[in-house]
Amino acid sequence: MDDYVAALNQKLGRQVVFAVPVGQAVLALRERVIAGNVPGIQRQSELFTDKLGHPQAPVEALASYCNFAVLYRRTPVGLPIPAVLERSVNPLWREEKLNLILQQIAWDAVTGHPLGGVGAPTSF
Repeated sequence: MDDYVAALNQKLGRQVVFAVPVGQAVLALRERVIAGNVPGIQRQSELFTDKLGHPQAPVEALASYCNFAVLYRRTPVGLPIPAVLERSVNPLWREEKLNLILQQIAWDAVTGHPLGGVGAPTSF
């Protein structure tokens, strides 16, 4: 997908198509879960509702934060806890500590991705 987006931008001579790096953000979240650095989440399997990979509330919030960062070109850090976490069955997912971790992971993923539109511009 990144190659396709980069080729479109190359053809147009400037960045007009962006990529939202949700996959990279989810991988970063999974790495933090493995390291034991995500409150309220002990195992990676807790991030998903089934073996197909349908997301639980923290992954939904993370994806939303990634989209927010790319669309508005600003950090999601500091936004209030979203309804998807507020309504979650796990009370630990309703806490600001997890919300801040998800926001920072999203911002790091977007600013670290050359097609996110927020980090260093890609030359064409």
